[in-house]
Amino acid sequence: MITFETVTSIDEGEFNELFWASLPSLDSGSYPWHLYGTLTDLEKRDHMRGNFNRVMADGFAWRVSDGDGVLMLNAGVQEGATAKWLVGLVKPDASGSKSYLYSEDYRNARNAYWTEIGITSWTLETAGANTPVHAHLLNRQTADAIGTTLTENSRELTPDLTLMELTVG
Repeated sequence: MITFETVTSIDEGEFNELFWASLPSLDSGSYPWHLYGTLTDLEKRDHMRGNFNRVMADGFAWRVSDGDGVLMLNAGVQEGATAKWLVGLVKPDASGSKSYLYSEDYRNARNAYWTEIGITSWTLETAGANTPVHAHLLNRQTADAIGTTLTENSRELTPDLTLMELTVG
């Protein structure tokens, strides 16, 4: 059974486990590392930990788990009934798959959690089209796993970075 819960602190071991499992996706375009120069993997971990700490200072974090342990760690800010999802780490489940993201169990747990904390829509910025996170959300829309509408808005921040803002709800 998948569960969502708000957390007020992040255990270092849990963060590291999620970061190392997420690094291949982060490195394949989910995160714009090129904006920060050449970073070692440890520097990337520290950078991402700093992102979580900054967002949690004014926002909130939530953990997604199943019976085998933590699957995701996310952080964002709540503005009224909208969550702005700003940073996240995702790892495969015990079977080595991320297919749980498309499951009814995940969708039901997510929807119940959003209802519990007063969220009716959420926005996620990706590092542009054709990145793993952007493709995942488009796949979820096609698989009807989001359960509502998805709106895309593209914003060029610099010639090196175009954000795709995806709003659900």
